[in-house]
Amino acid sequence: MKKTAGRKSGFTLIELLIAMGISFLLLIVLYYAYSLSGIFIERGTNITQNQSYVRTLFAKITEDLQFANRLNALGSNNDEMEFEIFNRKVLEVDKNSNDKVVEGNTIVYSTKPAATAGFIVLLKKTDKYKWMMKFGHSQKPNDDVDPKGYPDDMRNSKQETEAGQEEEVIEQDKEKPFLLKSIKFISYDKDGKKIEATGEYTVLKAARSMRVEIEYVEQGEKGEAATTKGNTKKATENIIFTSFSMQGADK
Repeated sequence: MKKTAGRKSGFTLIELLIAMGISFLLLIVLYYAYSLSGIFIERGTNITQNQSYVRTLFAKITEDLQFANRLNALGSNNDEMEFEIFNRKVLEVDKNSNDKVVEGNTIVYSTKPAATAGFIVLLKKTDKYKWMMKFGHSQKPNDDVDPKGYPDDMRNSKQETEAGQEEEVIEQDKEKPFLLKSIKFISYDKDGKKIEATGEYTVLKAARSMRVEIEYVEQGEKGEAATTKGNTKKATENIIFTSFSMQGADK
């Protein structure tokens, strides 16, 4: 009598297909999770980069503007500004008279189109001059003599020493630039009322603070600029003038 051979252990074709299908689904889930984590990481990096750009931009403007002694002009669209800092640093001191030769700066903020269409870059130009600050003389701006808004000592001794070059206010990563859409410089008087008119010193001498408003766009995935309205961000900075000449210009 013949013995029938026992069935060998193994997987059937159906079992193999089911196992392969489950493995394939697991791979899809893992790939999706990996891709999603990459998107979140990139978005987080972009947000952090933009916040750094905004902080740096406001810090550099504040560093100059809070010590402004004279607002020379604002552009018609409030996107340009010129002002002066009379006493940026002491260059020489006369030991006998205690008179000082000091450096002043004329600073101009302006914009130009960025490499990415539809955006702008903020520029800064600093011209240097020197003048004699005589000991015991009043340094209050004099509005009775032209040009108005300068101390008498400066009016009589001001000499240009160096013409500056336009430079970008913030350094940017070429792969992830700061997508700045607009910037506005808005001045306010001592009562917090907006000075509607732009123009020259005679109008702007009433300013006691400056509000800087910007709009920028967060980059999308893979460095592409976001096009939806929801990705346009706004940020503001209020800067109070601390110099004596600005705080006492209307007295």
